[in-house]
Formats: sequence, C-alpha cells, structure tokens
Amino acid sequence: MDILRGYVEAVKRNMETMNASDYDGKEEDLRRQQEELERYEQRLKEKSASADRFDQVVDAAVDCAAGDISFSQLEHMYQQEGS
Repeated sequence: MDILRGYVEAVKRNMETMNASDYDGKEEDLRRQQEELERYEQRLKEKSASADRFDQVVDAAVDCAAGDISFSQLEHMYQQEGS
C-alpha cells in the first residue's frame, strides 16, 4: 500500500501546484511532479492485471486525492486488482 499512498500524496501535491497562483519555479515544480507521478504509475502498472484495471486504479487514486472517495475505498479497489 506504500506505492498507492505515495501516489495519492503525489497527486495531491500536483493538484495543489496546478491550482496555485503563478510563482517563479512553478513550471519546474510541475515537471518534477510529473516525473514523480510517472514513476509511481510505472510501479502501479507493473502490478496491474490489465490496462483497464490500471486505469481504474489511477482514476480512483485521483478521486481519493480530490477527496471524492476515502483511502480505504481506494485500498479496497486496489486489493480487488488481483481478483
């Protein structure tokens, strides 16, 4: 679950940066965050049974970062990944 929790936190940081007022270095922060997200996504993709399941987990992680679902709901979905 560490990968999943780290990914949600990275998505939250990215959302906050995107919604923040412009500041010096914002583009660089967004670039670094995108690279971090891609690393997490690669690790999640390696564990996914299919591309569709990967997409579902990523969508749910974004929903969790936005506060639309709880982390426990996301965990439950992620654990169903292997089913």
